[in-house]
Amino acid sequence: MKEIVKDIYYIKPNLKVAFDSFKYLIDSKSDDGLIIIDPGIYIDFVRGVEEAGYNPKDIKHCLITHAHLDHYGACHELQKYNNNIEFYAHELDAQHIEQKYDLESIEEFWPGYDYNPVSISRRIKNNEILKFGQLKIRCIHTPGHSQGAVTYSTKIDGSKIIFAGDIGGWTLKIYGSEYNDYMNSMQRLKDLKMDILCDGHQGVIQPAKRASLYIQGFMEFNKNLHIAIEEDPSNVKAWYNLALQSYDMCDYDFALDFCNYLLEKNPKYNDAKQLLDKIKKHNPCRIDYIKTIVKRYSK
Repeated sequence: MKEIVKDIYYIKPNLKVAFDSFKYLIDSKSDDGLIIIDPGIYIDFVRGVEEAGYNPKDIKHCLITHAHLDHYGACHELQKYNNNIEFYAHELDAQHIEQKYDLESIEEFWPGYDYNPVSISRRIKNNEILKFGQLKIRCIHTPGHSQGAVTYSTKIDGSKIIFAGDIGGWTLKIYGSEYNDYMNSMQRLKDLKMDILCDGHQGVIQPAKRASLYIQGFMEFNKNLHIAIEEDPSNVKAWYNLALQSYDMCDYDFALDFCNYLLEKNPKYNDAKQLLDKIKKHNPCRIDYIKTIVKRYSK
């Protein structure tokens, strides 16, 4: 666990767990104790809390950014440390957190995982202000990746800090995502002019200019994803852009996946061949996930 600014920390994902998220811990310096933003899918993050000199039993509030299991799966285990912990989520996502997760989705990414639902203590709304001692956290409804996705904003020592669960998440209808909502929400986030962006899967991004470019990059990625998968699967340029953007983001596994899929359909596409040679130098893993996604849309 490492400090971002005074009293705010991040805990890295468990790289052995598919899509595990960053966790963010805030010390309210009050009787409200510790606040965790997205506890991830497993409870192993508490070791980092203890190593930093904190007691996991003092985590009294859990703020959930959105109803995808890799961000809130550990809630039930967290409750064992403090039975009185309060869980916060947007009213549109709360119902999903309070019920069993879709078994097919669990088996696809986390075979054998058993999610135990928790009750949401507080259903939050757009622009609601949460107060923990002297600390104020603004809740911003940013639908798109999920209907009830929330971004949390606070100010510490003059720095505006934004906690966004999944800016880079794939915005596809099969995940319950809405492309147009996502694009509008991301533009609103860019307009916030944050100093520090705390993302659920890429960690801490600063300064402000880099954070803005990061958001813009994923807006462009999801635009190409929307075109290639949901609008026009024959759009060669969109598929190539996805491979190139993944490569530029050092996501070599998905760069390989996009490139392989494109070359299967268009074996003479020279730009893709050249990109594939570059990708292979990084020894990526073959995942063949794109075929699965395309098959779902073809049903």
